[in-house]
Amino acid sequence: MRFWVFRTVLVAGLLGVPGGLAQVVHQPVPVERPAGSSVGFKFAWNQGRPWTSYTITVADSGDTHFDGAANPIDGGDGDDYGVDFTMSEAGRQKIFDLAKKADYFQGTLEGKAKNIAKTGEKTLEYHGVLARGGAAATSATYNYSGNTDVQELTRYFQAVATTIDFGRKLAFDYRFDKLGMDAHLHSLQEMQASHFAEEIQAIEPILLKIANDPNMMHISRVTAKQLLKSIGSTVAAEQPSVQP
Repeated sequence: MRFWVFRTVLVAGLLGVPGGLAQVVHQPVPVERPAGSSVGFKFAWNQGRPWTSYTITVADSGDTHFDGAANPIDGGDGDDYGVDFTMSEAGRQKIFDLAKKADYFQGTLEGKAKNIAKTGEKTLEYHGVLARGGAAATSATYNYSGNTDVQELTRYFQAVATTIDFGRKLAFDYRFDKLGMDAHLHSLQEMQASHFAEEIQAIEPILLKIANDPNMMHISRVTAKQLLKSIGSTVAAEQPSVQP
């Protein structure tokens, strides 16, 4: 699949060069993005919180699937919890760019530093076409990696898993603990501001429910609306109450 972007080529424009010689030429440059490619992240650790295991798969189209098992200690029952959503364009681009920089996870990702605490088994996977051609299915497993591109991929995927955990908890609060919802919403806001929670649109449906429910506490509705606004989501206008 071929996509066209515009690259600015500076032909002449150095300070002191006559104005008649300076020009900026815009020309289309083909950028290849392999169709049908995907980047995946797997996590597994029986002491992991809030998830003991999960998988996130991002297709080159942006279609994203999450499947995980929550730690019973952290309010999970161990059953599979799945979510499908569309990754933001910025997030999709970031993930595929970092995968390319990390040579699509060919070779060893595990760092050589000693005495690194165990933080769970992590696996990065790539399915698609390599830059030099040919279909590929590559993966590498690590506990800790010194590769900065791998570190950022790990952070981003873990931040997405954090967002989805908040969505799971907010759905529970909406049904059974509306008074406890405000604390979770404010925690999510703080995590988002610190970049420990990414891709808030993954839990947009429950945020819309909270924001549009007149039976919810006002402060919870306001916070939900603020979170929705941060991702450019529109909240339905409130309907005026009708007197009997």
